[in-house]
Amino acid sequence: MSSMEIPSSEQKEASPSNLAMPEIPKCLQIRSVTKGLISFAESLQMTDCGRAAHACIWAPHPGGSNFGECRAAIMMHLRFDGTFGFPGGLLEPEEDVIDGLNREMAEEIGWNPTVRPITWADYYSTQLEPRKNMVLHFFIVQVTLEQFTELEKNCVSAPEYGNEVLGTVRVPLYTMANEYSGLPAFLNNKFIGIAKQQLLLALYHQKIMTEQEIAEVLFKSQNYKLAPNRF
Repeated sequence: MSSMEIPSSEQKEASPSNLAMPEIPKCLQIRSVTKGLISFAESLQMTDCGRAAHACIWAPHPGGSNFGECRAAIMMHLRFDGTFGFPGGLLEPEEDVIDGLNREMAEEIGWNPTVRPITWADYYSTQLEPRKNMVLHFFIVQVTLEQFTELEKNCVSAPEYGNEVLGTVRVPLYTMANEYSGLPAFLNNKFIGIAKQQLLLALYHQKIMTEQEIAEVLFKSQNYKLAPNRF
C-alpha cells in the first residue's frame, strides 16, 4: 500500500486485558458459529495449542451496481487448497498475536504495517478448534474504498501471491432477482475452517447487514440452490 494513512476502524483504547466476547445474533446462534468461542484471556491458558490470526479487511461502498446494492467491499481470497478464506495465517511459537498477524498480512496481501498496523482495537473474536488443536484469532479492519482498491492492486506483488494465495475476491453482498445469485450463491462455496461464519459475523458486527437480512440470505443459500432457473 502507499504511504496514505489508513484510519483505525475504532478510535479507542484496547489491549488484551479488556477484550470482550462478541455479540452473536439469534440467526447465528448455531453450533458451527458458537462452538469453541472463548475469550482471549482463556486462550492464553492454552499453551499447548497452535495459534493463527486472520483479518477481514472491508470498506464502506454505498450505492448500487448492475446486479444489486453494493453496501461494502469485503476482501477474501482463494487459497492454495481451493477454498475461500481471510488473509492471515499461523503464528510462530512465542510470536505476539499482533506482530504475527501484521507479518502474515504483509506476506499474503502486501499489507504495510508501518502505515496502518492492525491493533487490538480491530480484534473481534477467538475460537478454539479442538480437532486441529488450534486457537484462532479474528480481527475486523475498516479502510476507505480508495485504500481498499489500492490494496487489491498491490496484492499481486505480495510475496505469497501465486503460492499460498491464488487470487483475491470481493464478496457479492446483494441478492439478485432470482433470489439465489449473489451472496446466497457465494455462501455455497467451500470455505476454510470457520471463515464462512466469520464473514457472516463481520457483516452483522459492522452493521453492513441486519440480522433479518442475514437470516434471509442463509435461507435462500440453503434452500434455493437446487431450484430451476437460478442462473
